[in-house]
Order: sequence, then structure tokens, then C-alpha cells
Amino acid sequence: MPLDISRRALLFAGLLPLVPSGAAFAQAWPSRPVTLVVPYAPGASNDTFTRALGDALSKRFGQPFVVDNRPGAGGVTGVNTVARAAPDGYTLVEMPNSILGFKPIMKVDIDPLKNLTPLGAMASAPTALVVPAALPVNSVDEFIAYARANPDKTFYGYAGIGTTQHQHMELFNKITGLKIKGVNYKSSSDAQTDLLAGRLQAMIVTIASTLGQIEGKELRLLAYTDDNYPPGAPKAPTMAEVGVKGMEKAQIWWGIFGPPGMPADLVATINAAINQSLTDPSVVALLAKSGATPMPGTSEQFVAMIKDEAVLVDEFVKLFGRKNP
Repeated sequence: MPLDISRRALLFAGLLPLVPSGAAFAQAWPSRPVTLVVPYAPGASNDTFTRALGDALSKRFGQPFVVDNRPGAGGVTGVNTVARAAPDGYTLVEMPNSILGFKPIMKVDIDPLKNLTPLGAMASAPTALVVPAALPVNSVDEFIAYARANPDKTFYGYAGIGTTQHQHMELFNKITGLKIKGVNYKSSSDAQTDLLAGRLQAMIVTIASTLGQIEGKELRLLAYTDDNYPPGAPKAPTMAEVGVKGMEKAQIWWGIFGPPGMPADLVATINAAINQSLTDPSVVALLAKSGATPMPGTSEQFVAMIKDEAVLVDEFVKLFGRKNP
């Protein structure tokens, strides 16, 4: 069985490899600005976490780490930019585990183990079911009853076929027997705008991307998919606790990738920089507040995690294939 994310976080905790002292790349990188591509629009958790990591890296190295938002096609547009870049460590991409859905679900020939170089994991988090505050439901049971009573008035949003938002809501449909219809958006921010406006009735997202709206009582947090969220995150029951068992698979992780063909010593250097930046107090505080847990580890462990995740994606594919709900 593949490792669940909470176990992975425990496995990786404290494994902070040192920068190879004799590596040429350790001495040279970074000698100029580094571009961190975020293949989603500003404002989502991907963007927030990457900016925090970039700030920590800039502070450590004295070089700018510039975030470049390139949304489109559920993340494919930005990933392709990096897949074609020079393997010199100056163009990197942040990507959540939805990258594993590109090939089997979106029918896009991007394999993160072949078309990219996995550099290191950043963080993991459970996802959560959120609804507009104006929706007359206060619990998962009430939401399920509402969706059954209003099948033509209940929609969820997601930012691209095969993304975790898409996969996880379809898993919720499967477990509950609901047929909530999905609406595909260019970006998560666009979907969340319609969620706030009441044009969508639900999304399964990370707390990081909706924390302000939850605290401002514009969105209502109904339940987490699992219980591996930090103490500082907003309180809510888990899906299993309210009777929706099986949603613990619906989690998300974020990682940093480079172009294919990066030299091993450069990979080790950047991996060490990522791990050390994950201990920066500002990064730790942001992740904790956002319901995410840092995941330091080696690039080899990140590759193993990706392989485990591919097994889970295969399970999701069996639920809904490549169809757009």
C-alpha cells in the first residue's frame, strides 16, 4: 500500500541533507535570479506557498527568486514552460500532486519523472469541503441532503480536468452517491470567486486558499478529508467522523520540480536549499496557519512519494476516467 501523506511527513521530518561542500554547483548556484513558475493564478495556495519559499530562499542566498504565474490548462501551460527550459537550476516550477493526473486523465504527455526533475517536497495538507456562507447548510449531512433535493441547483468548481479539486469532488460523489455537476475553470481563483458569489455550491480545496474567506465568514468550512492538519488550522470534523468514509485519500502535496536532465549535484544543492528554507520561521508559520505541514526530505524520497501517488491517481481514474463531469 502506498504511504499516506501524514506518514510520509513523519518519515521525512528531520531529514535535512547538507549542501555538498565540494560540488561545483553548490558554489555557483544561484549566481543570478531564479524563476519560480507557478502554473496557477495568484492567490491560491500554490502561489502563497511558493512566494513564501521564494522569500526565504532570497533571504538566504541574496539573489531574487521571482514568482512567475503562468495559469492555463489545469497547470499544463506552466509545467511545459519549465519542461523546455535549460537544466541549469534557474527555471523551476512548483506543482501539487495533480501533476500525476496530467497523463492518465488529461491525456497530456507530461510525466513528472521523465519530463521534469523532482527536486523536493514542500508541504502536505488535507483538503476540505467548503460552501458559501449563504447556502442553508451547516454540516456535511445537511449539504448531502441539500444536494439530493436540488440536483439541478448544486454545482462544484475545479481548475482543470484531473486536478485534485476535480478528483476529490468526484470521489465525494462516488462515496455519497451524489451526482453534483462540476464546472471547469481556468484557475482556482476564478472558481472561488463564483463560489463566494453563490454561483457554485461547493468546492473541495485547501484551507490555505480559502482561509481569509472562512475567517471572514464568507465561506463555511464543513469538514476536512483527514485529520493531519496543524493545530493552528480552523477547527472542523473529518469526513470519516461525520460518516463519509474513504475521503482520507483526498489530500494534497506541493513540490518543486526542474527541467529534465539536471545534474545530480545541482539537484542535491537545490534540494538542500528547499529543506533548509522549510525551517524558516515565516514559512513554518504560514504553513501552519494554512493547515499544511512541511515535508523536508531527499529528492529520492520525493521520487518515491510521486510513485506512490501515481497508484492513488490510478484509483481515481477508475472512478471517473478522463470525463469532464
